[in-house]
Amino acid sequence: MFRCLLALCFLTGVAVVQTSFADLAAIGPVRPDFILAVAVFLTLTFGLRQVFVLVWCLGILRDVYSAGPVGMYALVFLAVGLMVDYVRAYAFRDNPGIAFAAAFGAVMVCNLLAALVLSFQYTMPPSWQIIRESLLSGVYCAAIVLILPRVLVRPCRWLGLGRAR
Repeated sequence: MFRCLLALCFLTGVAVVQTSFADLAAIGPVRPDFILAVAVFLTLTFGLRQVFVLVWCLGILRDVYSAGPVGMYALVFLAVGLMVDYVRAYAFRDNPGIAFAAAFGAVMVCNLLAALVLSFQYTMPPSWQIIRESLLSGVYCAAIVLILPRVLVRPCRWLGLGRAR
């Protein structure tokens, strides 16, 4: 019960950071996606088996802030988690270059899948603009993933996440 309460506090903290600091840290039209960065970091560090529910909850949390159908980002985050977990199995996960590349790929997949799903409901901007913003967002989010190990060490211990095998 205590771990569930800590997980709820952790998710609330991520939501507060996303809503409070995303606009302040925006570079042009590109806002950082702290929620996706935390999901990629958790999957890359601990493996999807340990953080499956947290990644899904982060996706639901992202759905709260989006205009798309409910559950879209939850499924996209799980697909991204599977992709990152696959990369993690074959790569040296403590290498910052691998972490950057995995985060960049995850953000690109997430943004392009979301744009594909949303294109059925809404009129979308030109594809070059979506790709440009996805590339910039990918670099921005990947840079955040490189910073997160220093920031989230203690909260991950509080959640009971052990070092991945």
